[in-house]
Amino acid sequence: MKNYFFILIISSNLVWAEAKPQLLNELPEQIAQMIIKFPHTTKLVLDCLGFPKIDINACKDLATVDHPGSAYAKHNLGISYQEGRDGLKQSYANSLYWYLRASNQGFRSSQYNLARMYEFGMGVQSNHVVAKTLYLKAYKQGCKKSNERLGILTLLAINQQIEKGLKPYVERNKFISFLQPWQIEEADTYYDE
Repeated sequence: MKNYFFILIISSNLVWAEAKPQLLNELPEQIAQMIIKFPHTTKLVLDCLGFPKIDINACKDLATVDHPGSAYAKHNLGISYQEGRDGLKQSYANSLYWYLRASNQGFRSSQYNLARMYEFGMGVQSNHVVAKTLYLKAYKQGCKKSNERLGILTLLAINQQIEKGLKPYVERNKFISFLQPWQIEEADTYYDE
């Protein structure tokens, strides 16, 4: 029985060793680089990223690794706290904390989610200036949906400046030519209940 168990362990390690280079090619570059630098993080990465299901404890352990690849784990923690899933109690404060940590590592999805929290006042006072700054950071890193929110918030600001007499209406007409109809409608009804 011991020999059978030993052979099973050896063969599974051989299969893993053969699969590992292919796995590294399929993972985002930052994570692959982290695994190369810290081989002990391989199982944590797989468990945290949901192969087959997210293991929140693996994400917590992976979040402590001092490498840009750990931003994925921090982002997963942010989502889990924001939505109250994967065994974690819903907490905007914890969600903000983890999104901020991943955002500081340049993780665009966390920058976007953090911007939404600031835009809509989830766990923090609503602040459109901070939201726009974060949306812009995320957009510059390739998050296309950030541009949609930037357009809405910019039109919202233009509308407010027109109401106060600080901008002529023609500025609005120039700007809305760059937006989709749904963005214009959302900005125009932003504060409606």
